[in-house]
Amino acid sequence: MYHKNKRLVTFLIAYYGVLEIVHLCILAWAGLQLVRVGEIGFPAPPPPGGWSVQARSFLIATGVADAVNIVLALLFVYGYFTQAPWWRGLGTITLTATAYSGFVFVYGTIATGAWIYHPVVYWGIVSAFVPIILLMVVYIWTSSV
Repeated sequence: MYHKNKRLVTFLIAYYGVLEIVHLCILAWAGLQLVRVGEIGFPAPPPPGGWSVQARSFLIATGVADAVNIVLALLFVYGYFTQAPWWRGLGTITLTATAYSGFVFVYGTIATGAWIYHPVVYWGIVSAFVPIILLMVVYIWTSSV
């Protein structure tokens, strides 16, 4: 990433790293709650009546996949700041996985009706990830130059 976009890209990649550290902490806390209480609540509050068995499985699988991707995302951030030769390729992989996971999470939680009852929480989650979409656009645009 070079010329006039370097500052923006650097900021967005740093944001991505911080966001993914927070994301990992939230997933760890949610996993601990799942083990201790047996329920999934935060960061994905359920619709009335709780999560169905299928939705629980979906959320757990998404969380596990996210945890693996977070490790890759943090390696990407590290690679960018150290200018490791592999940072671009890893960025393509992890940003794609982040986008895919985000869209699947949004679709799955909308389909369950959870957004109707907890719109502020879900829109808050989405808004935290909006800069990552901008990072993807800038990343794709500047990688092809």
